[in-house]
Amino acid sequence: MIKVKEALQKATKKINESLISQTPLLDASLLLMQVTNLKRHQLYSASEQKLEENQYKTFNSLVEKRLEGEPIAYLIGSKEFYGHTFKVNNSVLIPRSDSEVVVEKALELVKRWERPKVLDLCTGSGCLGISVAAADKRVEMTLSDISFAALEVAKYNSFAILKRELPVIESNLFSALQKSSFNTIITNPPYLSDKWYEEVELQVKKEPKLALVGGSEDGLDLIRKIIEQSPNYLEDGGVLLIECDYRQNDLVASLLKEGGFSAIGQKEDLANVRRIVWGYYYA
Repeated sequence: MIKVKEALQKATKKINESLISQTPLLDASLLLMQVTNLKRHQLYSASEQKLEENQYKTFNSLVEKRLEGEPIAYLIGSKEFYGHTFKVNNSVLIPRSDSEVVVEKALELVKRWERPKVLDLCTGSGCLGISVAAADKRVEMTLSDISFAALEVAKYNSFAILKRELPVIESNLFSALQKSSFNTIITNPPYLSDKWYEEVELQVKKEPKLALVGGSEDGLDLIRKIIEQSPNYLEDGGVLLIECDYRQNDLVASLLKEGGFSAIGQKEDLANVRRIVWGYYYA
């Protein structure tokens, strides 16, 4: 049988040599924690502890999957986002800290409404909408996505984090929301162009392509549709908040203006990369 510290050292070396990750020790630690149920600090206090044969076999299997590019979040089945632990699987995008700026801005925007009615369009794991609902108890949040499998994950996260199940609607953008209206719509839709998708890391390509690629040369097919259709679902003075690539920010702002939106704003994420664009619609 192998000791905890030896298993960790061997896995870290393998992951480092594969160049699949910039954080090989962290990756190996998270996988070992998954197998042993130890906390991270316990990996060191229990470093002389011996792994059971089935534990080591499972650990090696996870390490091999990591070497093949499988994201850590899928291997351990969860990802931290805005102070919450979200269940994830390969039906949904992995929440990224870059997207927390969407939550921060949404919470700022809904303050002006006595009864905030918010739609998280293309919700995926539900990380944006659920985080907003958790931070502001007044918010009436609806989650929608084209993927039934993604909505099953969002339902689980809703109950796990909020202790209640938010309304979820399976919908191709607004197609199943014909009688609905909101004062705020937030969305992190697919926005990569086909060319950009080909350039992303192997582990990103393990995530659902449907949730990544927005179509056309500029990746904005879906965002154009959202901007065009959202006024039909926004109350007077409502706001549309979009996450997109920094290379698209100015164009998305122009599309909002062309679509009749006003008071258009943009904001950077924590890495000072332009991440979100929003605008108000007055009928």
